Amino acid sequence: MSVHLLGIRHHGPGSARHVLEALQNLRPDVILVEGPPEGEAILKWVGDQEMKPPVALLAYVPDNPKQSVFYPFAEFSPEWQAIVYGLKNKIPVRFIDMPLIHKLVEVHAEESPENATPDIGMADEVADFIPVTKNPLSHLAEIAGFDDQEEWWEHHFEIAKQPEDVFASIGEAIGALREGLTENNKVEKIREAFMRRGIRQAEREMYSSITVICGAWHVPALQNMPKQKDDDALLKNLPKTKIETTWIPWTNDRLAFESGYGAGLDSPGWYKHIWNNQNDDGTRWLTYSANVFRSNKIDISSAHIIEAVRLANTLAALRNLSKAGLKELNEATQTVMCMGDDIQMQLIRSELIIGNDMGSVPAGIPQVPLQKDFEQQVKSLRLKVINEEKILNLDLRETSGLQKSILFHRLLILDIKWAKQRYISGKGTFKEEWLLLWYPELSIALLEKAPWGNTVESACNHYLKHISSNCGHLAQITELVSKALPADLHEGVQILLTRMDELAAMTSDIAMLMDAFIPLTEVSRYGNVRKTDQETIGAILQSIFFRLNAGLPSSCFGIDEEQSVLVADKIKAVNKAILFLEDEMMKNAWLETLATVLKQKNVVPLVHGTCCKLLYDSKVIGTEETALKFSRALSGGNDPSYSALWIEGFLKDAATVLVFDHEIWEILNNWLSEVSAEVFLEVVPLLRRTFAAYTPSEKNSIAQKVKQAPTLGRSFTQKDEVDVARAEMVLPVLEKILGF
Repeated sequence: MSVHLLGIRHHGPGSARHVLEALQNLRPDVILVEGPPEGEAILKWVGDQEMKPPVALLAYVPDNPKQSVFYPFAEFSPEWQAIVYGLKNKIPVRFIDMPLIHKLVEVHAEESPENATPDIGMADEVADFIPVTKNPLSHLAEIAGFDDQEEWWEHHFEIAKQPEDVFASIGEAIGALREGLTENNKVEKIREAFMRRGIRQAEREMYSSITVICGAWHVPALQNMPKQKDDDALLKNLPKTKIETTWIPWTNDRLAFESGYGAGLDSPGWYKHIWNNQNDDGTRWLTYSANVFRSNKIDISSAHIIEAVRLANTLAALRNLSKAGLKELNEATQTVMCMGDDIQMQLIRSELIIGNDMGSVPAGIPQVPLQKDFEQQVKSLRLKVINEEKILNLDLRETSGLQKSILFHRLLILDIKWAKQRYISGKGTFKEEWLLLWYPELSIALLEKAPWGNTVESACNHYLKHISSNCGHLAQITELVSKALPADLHEGVQILLTRMDELAAMTSDIAMLMDAFIPLTEVSRYGNVRKTDQETIGAILQSIFFRLNAGLPSSCFGIDEEQSVLVADKIKAVNKAILFLEDEMMKNAWLETLATVLKQKNVVPLVHGTCCKLLYDSKVIGTEETALKFSRALSGGNDPSYSALWIEGFLKDAATVLVFDHEIWEILNNWLSEVSAEVFLEVVPLLRRTFAAYTPSEKNSIAQKVKQAPTLGRSFTQKDEVDVARAEMVLPVLEKILGF
């Protein structure tokens, strides 16, 4: 009976090659792999033709999917190649790491970092859950004259040809390292005790040749086996939790993240190249680099490639390296192809060094119902889940476009941000533009929402019911309604509207009611395109509207200037929304409310002027009555600041009134002529704020009218005697106001 320990680097192409060679030579009876035992049940899928790495074994706690862990595998991962070899040759493959029923118990995440020691299964692997300050392999790298342990491991074990005793050499080196380190990491001791238990179990089952593939750091702990009773004592009474596992697609950029192994890989695209091109001297890699530049319209010739290859190999020779590594190739690329510019190297990093590969998994893999429903909808709508940004333009008048939009809006409600809506102008309400980008963590987001329903629609409805019950402010529930209406969630919308009505009944804040009313009028536009239930929306609109109408008059006095600006802006927004609805009953009731505000005494001037302007525009009051209101507001008995604020309320965003309405022009002109210099200095900042909002063309029209002012209005006829010199004194004043 023999046990062979193969210490590897997770995601190491050289390690994968050495493992395959060792397996072919050893021909073991059983293969033991550092991995979660819960994953053994789904290892059969590795041999499926539809399984394409990179993929990840996802393990999670069903009641709390956020409590999860990924075990990523690339094509060049030693564990992946060992599993594939075992399945092809019908050799049992077992995972012998610490079971996740113990590892994912929350208490383990509370281990103190003070006891941290490293777990080096690859050059930069660290202890799960516990950070370390220095990778122990850096000591070996320093001895060999390398500044970076990544570079040292790469040159010695990934790209260089190794002797047959490579695993013995690794075990000896790591053993020497571990002798000089004090291990206080309890989690790591437990993990290694489980690995030893797995080996003992295989021995009891009388396997004659046992091969163990584990992180290189663990090899000494598995070579020098302590007594079984000591390991049993260490593993006694560990807490447990329920675990479920599945396979999910993974991406190259996510391989760089720390995962179930605590391992990250900075250059997955480069390592894939090493795996597929073992004998490349840099020529292929630099040719690929040239193609990347050419595809981005950067001129690269064959001479560039030749010179870069020569430079990379020269650098390797000067550094006493057997062949050029990624560092040398990058330096050659930047020097020769980029003329020393490091900005262009970002293209090489994203497209080659990292790469944009995304794996795929078979359709029959175990999934939660919500995940299955999502994938069925994606397939039926002919969408693709890819790790690249894609812009999708939808026409909501078409059935397929509408259904895609509904799915995207539903996913946003569930906080699954696969699709993000982009703003587009000038295309009408039947057009939408979305930016799609899938990344593996979205699978966890789907799992988190699985308890809310078996389909995307039912999960949205139940989730909306849950969060609406916790909403205490009208603005929160309004935002939810805005999200739910385009998602075509009739049940969820009914729940939200009921809650909105409850909150509106308890709300006396007019500004909050306005904030709730305006978005509802905007989303009502979906009625024609999306076939939304207009009766439901109309009922809640009217409920909020009449509460708003009843409370508005009393909220327009006794407020400061800042509040009055806020109320005036919201009154204009509500007015615009009501006109948009084209509801005569609602429009008439609103205009009556504005008229009530206008008749009230002590209404703040900004709001009073705003209401007067809106009634003037709606032809509820005529020119004469408007001129009368204007005259009263600007009368000499009023405080000048009152008059200036009233003007702002009336004339803000209303330059056309000044240009075409001569009576209002005359009233304003006469008021300015009568204002003293001291008063003018007091009110000019307020007036300037009003006129500064006008466009240059509007200002120019007003300036032209100023020049013609003596010939305009009932007070200036040909029979009148005009003091031209005095009239011209007004021009500098108006120029200051208009900002000329």
